[in-house]
Amino acid sequence: MNCCCWAQESEEAPTEPSFIGLSSTLKAGTVTIEADTKVCGEGSALGDAPILQDKGYFEARVVSAGRFAVGVATKGSPLDGVLEKAATAWTITSDHANAPAVGEVVGVAVDQADYPVQVYFYLGGKLIHQLSGVRGEVLPAFSVSGGASLDVNFGSREPWAQPMPPGFEGIIKSMSLL
Repeated sequence: MNCCCWAQESEEAPTEPSFIGLSSTLKAGTVTIEADTKVCGEGSALGDAPILQDKGYFEARVVSAGRFAVGVATKGSPLDGVLEKAATAWTITSDHANAPAVGEVVGVAVDQADYPVQVYFYLGGKLIHQLSGVRGEVLPAFSVSGGASLDVNFGSREPWAQPMPPGFEGIIKSMSLL
């Protein structure tokens, strides 16, 4: 049996990874997404793709005061309110003792490389909160209420505001084949 293999040359430039953004459909009807990075209104919005890589990172800057939550949630989470006590969401809220103030940035690192899955929250490059026990496929989650607004950074448009934890990278849009 003969086998023949050859390398095919391509003139196409390699494509850059596609980073996720905010979903225009996975949000409460009272949430507004501006310029694909700012979340305002009343309720919650999710990213447009799940976090499937081992170690993903994203950030959110508090633009205006009010109640907010930042973290991860499953696609079936209730989006009409602030994701703070939902069994399908793992977030840090404006009520947390170390929550960021207006103008500050919270970094969210999701570590799915080991079990149990961990979510780490950073402020100024320092760990301020950690959650474990994340179950299921999760997406970045952002909640606003009472005048709060958040500016989201997935790393595709602007540099990171704080040092990314070692071993993590911006969340890349991918699709589960399972």
